[in-house]
Amino acid sequence: MIRIGIVDDHPVVLDGLASSLAQQQGLEVAWSASTLGDARRALATTPCDVVIVDVRLPDGSGLDLIQRSTPPAFVVLSSWDRPLYARAAIERGAAGFLLKTAPTDEVAAAIRTAAAGGTTFRAAHLQALALTSAPTPREVDVVRLVAAGHSNDEIASRLSVSPKTVEAYLTRLFERWDVASRTELAMLGEREGWLDL
Repeated sequence: MIRIGIVDDHPVVLDGLASSLAQQQGLEVAWSASTLGDARRALATTPCDVVIVDVRLPDGSGLDLIQRSTPPAFVVLSSWDRPLYARAAIERGAAGFLLKTAPTDEVAAAIRTAAAGGTTFRAAHLQALALTSAPTPREVDVVRLVAAGHSNDEIASRLSVSPKTVEAYLTRLFERWDVASRTELAMLGEREGWLDL
């Protein structure tokens, strides 16, 4: 019997997935959680073999739960088909990345594969690992502050750097991702999931 934990903040998804997986041969839902905090408590108290986890949770990113070296295995189940999400999941040691549009049989197969030590990633997600140029943590800080509407001087003050350094970050970001304005940069950061990681 493969014991499963499920982490998702949408009650319909959480209940529907738990109900669907409980009907699958050889699978048992050990616990479910809707926040990072609840998931961490469940992981500490209730053993399981595989955890299905969403990326966006009310108190942070579900990717922060993933542990590379110790059981359980983690399979990311997201509404968002973003290359950076897949890349982050792979780099953190997830055993799979599926979209919420996947049928229950596909999710169940990914759980069985993860429990056996295998992985489930689409070719496009593996390509994301090689092709996606991830922004640095400091670049993400700059994009986050731009998205919040801060000026260069305000960003410089918050990050304890000079305004010239902020300009250099922005120039590099504009050139690397071919955007022409702060608004486009903020929209890119949101679309690509940078602000969630």
